[in-house]
This record gives sequence, C-alpha cells and structure tokens, in this order.
Amino acid sequence: MNIYGEKVLLRPIELEDAEFLRNMINDPQMEAHVVGYSFPVSKNAQEEWVKTLGSRNNEFRAIIDVEGHAVGATMLTDIDFKNGTAEIHIKIADDNNRGCGYGKDTVNCLTDYAFDELRLNCVYCSIREDNKVSQKLFESCGYIFEGTLRRRMFKSGKTYDLKSYSKTRD
Repeated sequence: MNIYGEKVLLRPIELEDAEFLRNMINDPQMEAHVVGYSFPVSKNAQEEWVKTLGSRNNEFRAIIDVEGHAVGATMLTDIDFKNGTAEIHIKIADDNNRGCGYGKDTVNCLTDYAFDELRLNCVYCSIREDNKVSQKLFESCGYIFEGTLRRRMFKSGKTYDLKSYSKTRD
C-alpha cells in the first residue's frame, strides 16, 4: 500500500532502491547526525537486506518518492501493537531535497498512518541534541519535547545527549 501526502509518496522499498539506500548509509555526513550506527555496506549486503524486509512484523519502511524519484527513506520501528507505540525515523538524501517541505509532509503522513491505520496511540523519536533542523521539523508537526536522554549517542569519539519527542493520537 502506498501512502500519499501533499508532496510525497511513501512507497514500499524495492530491490531497485538498494543502491540509493546504500549511498545514504555510506554517506559520512548523514551517518554523523542519525541515531544508531552502521558499518560500511556493500552492494551485495544492501540487496540482501532489502530482500528480508517483508518478513519484519514490527517495522514499516518506505522510500520517500517525489515525482518518481527517491529523495529519502522513512520508517516506523519497534512497533508495539499491545501498547500502541512506535519510533519514527526520516532521512532526506541530499541538500537539494531539504527545505522543500518533503520532511514535514513525510512526518505528517507517516504519523497519520500510524494513528489512523495501525491504531497506534503514540509515535516518538530521538534526535541528536545539536540537530536543530530535525527538532524544528518534529515540533512543526506537533511533536512535544519530552526530555533529554543523557549521553545516549556515541559518534566520532564523543557522546551526545538525545532529545526525546512524541506525539499522541489525541
């Protein structure tokens, strides 16, 4: 099922998207700002990863598509149907596609999908303390700052605090 926003289409990840995703994962600038970590990923490993996506029941992953071109990826992870929660993530691939409203449209679409179709009650995210752009994005989508998770992220020899945000169905 595709999810349509005003500017973006959230569509399933296809094998043809593997190279696009691999380039995002292997981009050192993007890696520096996202929560979590990744190792360098080979073409073969990325293709194998894409092939396993259909077997995951507690994740929703999609390509952010604008007029037939992939501009990023988004996901809901750790979907907990009993408690009605999930963590939201978004990555926009390059500077040419940032500041165009694609991020806001994606967050709003995916949050609405989580509430209206998956019947979740709370969607949350963790954002690096110095990533003011992402903090503003989620605030503009109605997410509320909940608090600081101290020293939760390690990148390039330093630890960072994470800012926790959430939005509830009501």
